[in-house]
Amino acid sequence: MRRIWVLGMAAGTLGAIPHALRAYAEEPRDFLFKWALALVPYSAWAVLGPLVLAVFQRVPLERPRLGRGLGVLLVAGAGFVQVHLLLLAGALAALQRWGAMGVPFLEGTWRLLLERGALGYFEYLLFLAAWTALRTTRRLRERELAESRLAVRLAESRLQALRAQLDPHFLFNTLNAVAGLVRQQRNPEAVEAIAELGHLLRASLEGRGDHEVLLEDELELVRRFLGIEQLRFGAHLDVHLAPAPDTLKARVPALILQPLVENAIKHGIARRAAHGHLRVSSARQGHRLLLEVRDDGPGLGAGGAGGTGIGVTNTRARIRQLYGEPYGLTLEDLPEGGVVAKVELPFLEWNKDMADLERPSHA
Repeated sequence: MRRIWVLGMAAGTLGAIPHALRAYAEEPRDFLFKWALALVPYSAWAVLGPLVLAVFQRVPLERPRLGRGLGVLLVAGAGFVQVHLLLLAGALAALQRWGAMGVPFLEGTWRLLLERGALGYFEYLLFLAAWTALRTTRRLRERELAESRLAVRLAESRLQALRAQLDPHFLFNTLNAVAGLVRQQRNPEAVEAIAELGHLLRASLEGRGDHEVLLEDELELVRRFLGIEQLRFGAHLDVHLAPAPDTLKARVPALILQPLVENAIKHGIARRAAHGHLRVSSARQGHRLLLEVRDDGPGLGAGGAGGTGIGVTNTRARIRQLYGEPYGLTLEDLPEGGVVAKVELPFLEWNKDMADLERPSHA
């Protein structure tokens, strides 16, 4: 309210200058006095300003009472114009010395009513229009802010739901791998696998509230998971982790690689009778981060994974939720045999983008 009052006074002060200049052109003396006379009508409105704004606030122009509220404000405007003219008459009577000029106060007031009554009501309507426009703009801004906050909360809820769905799936498959070692009576490997599983669970629980982690931390989680799988498969599984050094500090969705690695082992390498190879790599391509998980299994067209399992489906949904349509996950058969899972993400570094809490637009 104070800001509106100050803006109104500033506009009135500037608006009085042309009237003062015109009067000064007709009689080139006492410019400041002429400016003060031209400023009197605006000053009278400034005195009434807090009361006018209070009435505007108490009579909202909203449906379903829009017509009634508008009628009340229009009638109130006639009253405000009368009070404005009385204040104006008192100020002009003192400045122009009506008494010394033989002009009775009532006569001077009546003359002001005839001269400025319509203009004063028009000024009131301008105040009402300006107030309505400002209030509408503010409410639209508040609504947009509320919708933005709601969208963020909804996105967080969806990501939490996807994460809650993925974690049990991850734990179940890891326990199944440990159980396989126990059934084979490979007790030393089973004990080592249980120790690795403990590290996996601790890392998963420590970052449970994080939707994004450093790529080097995600690779450490993958390394421990593959350690369990290598205990199970032995020499049948050959693993190669090849991240580009300049990508290790990049931010990636938590548990983005583990489902793809698990998918490659389950639907690719586990179906091979011979030695299997798994390669996990990362590279930066401009403003994008490319992650790849390659296996030399039978491929998609020969009974391999078709990309519809819970791990792959969750990965696609989380990427779309976090970064939008330009990024995602694709599965392709390799010419030499096997499958490559490609993940494209925006390249975000911890010390730059995440420090400023910024993320590139989805465009």
